[in-house]
Amino acid sequence: MLRLTPRFADHRHAAPLADLVLSFLPRFPELDGTDFELDLLPSSSRLLGLAEQGRDPPRIRLRPARPTNPTLTYTIPHELTHLLQVPLRLVPDGERSCDVYAMARAGDRFLVPPGYVRVPPGAREDWDRWSLTAAVLARAALTQREEGTRTYIAWWERSFRVLVTPPGSRMRTPRARELPA
Repeated sequence: MLRLTPRFADHRHAAPLADLVLSFLPRFPELDGTDFELDLLPSSSRLLGLAEQGRDPPRIRLRPARPTNPTLTYTIPHELTHLLQVPLRLVPDGERSCDVYAMARAGDRFLVPPGYVRVPPGAREDWDRWSLTAAVLARAALTQREEGTRTYIAWWERSFRVLVTPPGSRMRTPRARELPA
C-alpha cells in the first residue's frame, strides 16, 4: 500500500505525482502486498529518485518536479523495481539489472532512455522511435536470463546496438594510443 509522507502530501504537485506513481503500480503486481512510502528529495539533489529499501516501510523519494517532467516516466518504474530487489529479492541487485527489469515492465511508457544501461546515441537522440523496441528487447533479455544466460544485460545492449546502428556504419571505438619512442 502506498502512503504519502507529510512532506510529499504538502507539495503543490502531490496529487498528480501520486497519480503517476499509481499508474505504474499495475505493472508491479508483486508490490500489491507491500507497504511503502512516497517522499521527496531536496530540490537541489542531483538524483532523480532514490529507493530507501532498508527502512520499514521502504520509501521511494523523488526529486520535486512537475508531473509532466518526462524523466519521471523512467525514474518511477526504476525506483519501483528497486523495491523488487530489496526487500523482496525478486530482481538481481544492481542499477543496470534494475534498468532492464524496469524497461521490461514499463519501457513502452519511458519518455526518456534509461540511465544505467548503454543506449546507442542514435536511440538516445530519437527515443520516441526506439522506446518500444527497447522494451520488447528487455523482455527478451529476461527470457534469456530465465533460460540461464547470465549475460542478459550485455545481450540487451548488444542486440539494441545492432538494431539502432545502421548497416555499414561503425560505432565510434577508442583508438589505441601510441606511446612516444
